[in-house]
Amino acid sequence: MEKLFFGELREIYGAEKHQIMIFPLLKKAASSLQLQNALANHLDTTREHITRLEKVFRMLGKRPAARESEAILGIGREAETVIGTTKKGTATRDAGLIVTAQKLEHYEISSYGSLAQMARTLEYDDILDILETILYEEKEFDDLLTALAENYINTEASREYAE
Repeated sequence: MEKLFFGELREIYGAEKHQIMIFPLLKKAASSLQLQNALANHLDTTREHITRLEKVFRMLGKRPAARESEAILGIGREAETVIGTTKKGTATRDAGLIVTAQKLEHYEISSYGSLAQMARTLEYDDILDILETILYEEKEFDDLLTALAENYINTEASREYAE
């Protein structure tokens, strides 16, 4: 199980590092100031997650090493498709960007949830605390994206095609 844990840790580390490139792309494509701010803030949080994961590697006596995540690469391609197939400056594009960002978050939530459970089983208590903190922050950002979509962006997007 330790080998599986380490492999999954390498994958989420790679996913977080790749998101450092994806979030600025999403932010630049967004027209809503609220969405731009949310994405910019989460970019800073993602950088903190990378730092925390590097600490986890050190706690395990390992050198931080990323493994490419096919899922994150695929979602990155989806982000490019959303941007390429929606009109700049529209709420429809912003709605698509939220879908993409939530796909990233849901991947992370499932990964961190699984890693936390493995850390609990392996009795890596200090590592568990770090992973649970990151998991909470990922869920918090997902909730923020949902609120933006439900309370503002999706309604605006539905009006763009109704007019």
